[in-house]
Amino acid sequence: MGTDISGFIVLAVLGLRHGLDPDHITVIDGYTYRLHMHKSTWSKWVGTLFTFGHGIMVTAIALFLCILKNNFNIPPLLDIVVEWTASLMLFFMGISNLIYLKRGQVQMAGIRQKLIPNAFNKSLNPFTVILTGIIFGFIFDTSSQIAAFGYAVAVSNQWIYAILGGVVFSLGLILTGTCDSMLLSKLLKTFDQKKIQNHRFKLNVLITIMCFAIPIYKILSTWNTSLELSDTQNNIVGIIFVSIIISLYADLYLRHKFSKSDNGTE
Repeated sequence: MGTDISGFIVLAVLGLRHGLDPDHITVIDGYTYRLHMHKSTWSKWVGTLFTFGHGIMVTAIALFLCILKNNFNIPPLLDIVVEWTASLMLFFMGISNLIYLKRGQVQMAGIRQKLIPNAFNKSLNPFTVILTGIIFGFIFDTSSQIAAFGYAVAVSNQWIYAILGGVVFSLGLILTGTCDSMLLSKLLKTFDQKKIQNHRFKLNVLITIMCFAIPIYKILSTWNTSLELSDTQNNIVGIIFVSIIISLYADLYLRHKFSKSDNGTE
C-alpha cells in the first residue's frame, strides 16, 4: 500500500469501528453513567479520555512494529502475510459484525475488562479513565485493532507514517468514543437510549459493508490488475464513505437538538 490518502482513510474507519467494540462501549457507558450520577462535569468527556489513552498505546505499538520491520530482514513471504493480514482481519470483522447485527444485542465483554484494577472502580477520575484506555490498548484482542496495526505498518517503511497511521486510527477512535459519552450523557437526562442504539446499528451496517468490500476488492484487483483503482479513485471512494459516516453523527445530533427544542416549547 502506498502513502496515498486511501490508506489513512481505511485506518480512520478502522478507528471508528474499533470504538464500537463491546468492551469499549461497556466501559465508556459505565463510567459515563457513574460520573453522571455523581453530577461530574467529566461525564460527557469519558469517551475522549478513554480513547485518548487507548490511542497513545496503539500508536506506540504501531511505531514499535515499524521499527522492528526496518531493523530486521523480513522474508518476502512474511511481508506478503503482513500485507494480507489486514484484509483477512477485515473479512472476519465483517462476519463478526453480521452476527452482531443479526442478534441485535451487545456481545459479551472480553478479557480486557478483567484487567482493570479494582482501585480504578473505587476512585474514578479523568486520570484513571485515561489509564484504563492505555490498558485496553495494550491488549489487542480484536480484529479491528490487528487490522489497524497491519495497515499502519504496511502504509510505509518510514516511522513517521507509522505514527501518522496510529494517530489517524486514534482520531477515528476518539470521534466514536467522544460522541458515545457526549450523547449518552445528554440522553441520560431524558432516559431515552434507543436513539443511540439505533445510531450504533446504522454505523455498524455501513462499516460491515466496507469490511467485506475492501478484501473482495483486493482479491479481484490482484487476480485482474485492470480492476485496480487509481489513488485518486481510491481517495474519492474513501472520502464518500467517511462523509456518509459523518452524516450519521450529524443526523443524530440534529434529531436530539430538535427534540430538545420541541420539548422546551411544550
